[in-house]
Amino acid sequence: MYLPKLREIKEALTSFFSAPYTTKFPAKGYDAPDEFRGKPKYDEDGCVGCGTCAQVCPNSAITISDDLEARKRTLTVDYSSCMFCGQCEEHCITEKGIKLSSDYSLAVFDLKDPSMFDSVTKKIILCEVSGKFVACSDHLQFVKERLGAKAYAHPNLMLFTQKKFFRLEPSYPKSRIRREDQVKEVTAQSRYQIVVEDEF
Repeated sequence: MYLPKLREIKEALTSFFSAPYTTKFPAKGYDAPDEFRGKPKYDEDGCVGCGTCAQVCPNSAITISDDLEARKRTLTVDYSSCMFCGQCEEHCITEKGIKLSSDYSLAVFDLKDPSMFDSVTKKIILCEVSGKFVACSDHLQFVKERLGAKAYAHPNLMLFTQKKFFRLEPSYPKSRIRREDQVKEVTAQSRYQIVVEDEF
């Protein structure tokens, strides 16, 4: 039988009389440091619904759902697929639409639990010629503010501003494109078709 080494005895006694290194989770919460990468969460005011976060997500944890009838876009992040890389926060065009929080607890019995998801809903604008998605209302407002006076050179942004001061009669898709469709909120593809048919 070998006698224990003095070094091992010293380490055992030091560990026995030292404070524990672990926390008492879940009985007592843990305060994560500022640089901790936890659950990404949307900010209702900061998000403009552009969808950049979903495009750069390597795990496709962020999905976009457009309801054209209700004119709403919903962006949802699924924490069961998220790896907390921070790409969504880094590439957010407003730099405050989605942020990594210090919330780290993902302990659930069901992956469909509501706490495993975070979402934000935005109002969308539809093309007055084709009826397709143009952009979110908050996104147009963000672009308009960035462009300043140059925003009045684009019909979509000009009409978007005009609607805030005057009540404009709603326009609906027609059987054929007409010249007056130039001054409507339309997609880039529809505007191209309007210009080509008007020109030729």
